[in-house]
Amino acid sequence: MPRDDHLANGTTRSVLLDRTLLALSAVTTATLFAWLLYYSSYGFNLFDEGQYLNSMANPFAYGVNIPPSLFGFVYHWPYQWTGGDIVALRMANITLTMTLGWILSFLVIRRLWTASWPHATVLSVGIASLALTNFHSRLLTPGYYALTFQSLLMVMIGLLLADRPGRICHVLGWILVGVGGWCCFMAKPTSAAAIALVVMLYVVVLRRKSLLPMTGAALMALALLIVTAYLIDGSITGLVTRMVKSAEIEVVLGARHEVSLMFRIDWLEISRAQLAIAVLVAIALLLSILMESTHELLASLALAAVLIATIAIALLGIDPISVKLSTLFLVPAFTCLGAMFHREGLVLRTQAPTSIALALTFLVLPHLFALGSNVNYWYAGSKVALFWMLAVVAFLSPFAQQRRGLATLLPLTVLAQFLTASVVNGGILKPFGQVKDLRAYTAVMPMRGGGKLVLSQPLHDYLTTARVQARAAGLEVGTPVVDLTGRSPSLLYVLEARALGLPWLIGPWDSTEAHFGQPWSIVPYAGSNAAAVEALGLEDCADLAQAWVLIEPEGPHHLDRASVMASFGAGQADYDGAATFDSPVNDGEAYRQVLIKPVRPAALAEQSCREARRQRPHSQKWSQW
Repeated sequence: MPRDDHLANGTTRSVLLDRTLLALSAVTTATLFAWLLYYSSYGFNLFDEGQYLNSMANPFAYGVNIPPSLFGFVYHWPYQWTGGDIVALRMANITLTMTLGWILSFLVIRRLWTASWPHATVLSVGIASLALTNFHSRLLTPGYYALTFQSLLMVMIGLLLADRPGRICHVLGWILVGVGGWCCFMAKPTSAAAIALVVMLYVVVLRRKSLLPMTGAALMALALLIVTAYLIDGSITGLVTRMVKSAEIEVVLGARHEVSLMFRIDWLEISRAQLAIAVLVAIALLLSILMESTHELLASLALAAVLIATIAIALLGIDPISVKLSTLFLVPAFTCLGAMFHREGLVLRTQAPTSIALALTFLVLPHLFALGSNVNYWYAGSKVALFWMLAVVAFLSPFAQQRRGLATLLPLTVLAQFLTASVVNGGILKPFGQVKDLRAYTAVMPMRGGGKLVLSQPLHDYLTTARVQARAAGLEVGTPVVDLTGRSPSLLYVLEARALGLPWLIGPWDSTEAHFGQPWSIVPYAGSNAAAVEALGLEDCADLAQAWVLIEPEGPHHLDRASVMASFGAGQADYDGAATFDSPVNDGEAYRQVLIKPVRPAALAEQSCREARRQRPHSQKWSQW
C-alpha cells in the first residue's frame, strides 16, 4: 500500500506539473502574439513597405511586376476592405500567418503523436509561434514573401487534411491544396513550381489512390489561374506576356534572377558564438526530452524558467542570448543529429513512411520558399523556420510509441517560443532601415484609412514635412509621380500619389560579388536606369505629361535624371521646384530631396513624349505589346 500511495502521489505530481507547464506555455504564446500585434503600429520601412503598399493600392495600373509576383492583386481587396489602414493590414497578416501555422502544427501532432485535443491545441499553438519569425525584419505589411509562406502552409494543411478519415476532410484538403497552389503562383511562381513537384512526390510515395484527387486540385489551381489571367490582363496570353516581360526587366535590373543562378547552394553564415549556442541549446533540449522520470521535477523547473525568460524578453525587451537567424536551423539540425544516437539509433529504426516523408518535406520547404530569390537562401528560408521545427516534430515521432509524447513535445514547444521571442525582439531592437529600438518611438502620425503609426521623430518629421509642403505646392491625391530617388516608394504612398512605371523604381545598388548571396534584407541591384526607362515606357503619355518628379541629386541610389526624363520627352527646364525636404537620418546620412512639378502645357508635353518614343529603337518599344 505505501508503494501504491507513492506511485499515486508521483502520478498526481506529474499531472500537476504538466498542467502547470501547459498553462504557462499557453500564456507565453498569447504574450508573444499580443506583443507582435501591439508593435504592429510601430515603425515604417521606407523601401519594401512602400513597394508592397503601392502594389496593393493599385495593382492594375502596372503592365509589369518587379519582382515577377502578382501578390498585389491578391491583397488588393483586403487593402480596400481596410481602407488602406496599414496597422489593420499588418494585424491581419500576423493573425492569418499565426492561424495557418497553428492549424498545420495541430494536424502534424494529431497525425504522428498520441496527444489529447487540449494538449495538442496548446502544444501546436506554441510551436506555431515560430511562424512569427517570418517578421524578423519588421516587414509586417503583407507582401510576396508573406503570401508565399501562407500558400505553403495551406498546401501542407491540405495534404494532412486529405490523410484524415472522412469525405469532408478529404475534399476540403484537396481544395486547400489547389487554392494554396494558386496563391503560391500569385506570390512566387518559382516556389509554386517547386511545391507542385513536392505534392506529386508526396502523393506518389504515400498515397497512390490520391492521384485522381491530386489531378482535381491541379485543375482547380489551373482554373483559378485562367480566371485570374482574364481579370488582370484579359487573356492567358496577356498574363504570360506580363510575366515574361517582368522577368526580362529583372535581368535588366541586374538582380541575378536568371535560371542559371536560381539553383545554387549558399553558405550558411555561422559564427562561433552562434554555433556554440546552437550546440548547447540542442543538448539541453535532448536532456530535457530524454531525462528519466526521477528527474522530472528538475526538467519541469528548467522549462518553466525558460518560459518565464521568454515572457521577460517580450515584456522587458532584454536580449540575453541574441539568437541569430542561422540558429533557427542549427538547433533543429543538432537536435535530430543527437537523437539518432539515442538507444542505438532507435529513432531511425522505427520511422514510419509518413513521418519520413513529412520530415523530409518540411526540411526542404524553406529552400523551396527561397527558390528564385537573389538573397542568401538560408537567410530567406529562416523566415519560415517553423517548417524546420515541424521537421523535428515529425522526425522524433517514434518517441510517441514509448508514451513520451508530452515529455518530448513540451520541450520542443518551449524551445520554439524562446527562439521566436529572441528573434522578434532582435527585430524590434534593430529594425532594418530605421532608428534603433521601436520601443523608444513616440511620434504618432495619421495615415490612410484612419490608422496611426508610431514613428521615430526623424522619420515623422520627414514624412510630415514632405506631406505639408507637397500639399501646399498643389500635389493632389492621385497625382502621378515619377520617383527618381531610387529609394522612396513609401514617401509616394504617404503623399497618396500614384507611382508611375513601377511601385518602386529601384535605383542602383552595390553590385559587387561580395553582396550577392549574402543575407541582405534589401536586394542589391547592379543598376536600374534602363529598367526605369522600360517601365515608364509602358505608361500612357498623358499621365507622364502631367506627372510630378521626385529627385534626390546626391542620393546614394538615385536614377539618372537626364536619361530617364528624356525617355518620355522631358528635360530639367520643363519643371519647376515645388517642395524641398531632407530624408531622415537613420544609420546613414540625410540627403536633400526635391519635388518638381511640370510647367509645360500638358498637350505639348504629351506630344513630346510620343515623339521621344517614336525615336527609340524598335527593340525597346515595349509599350506596343
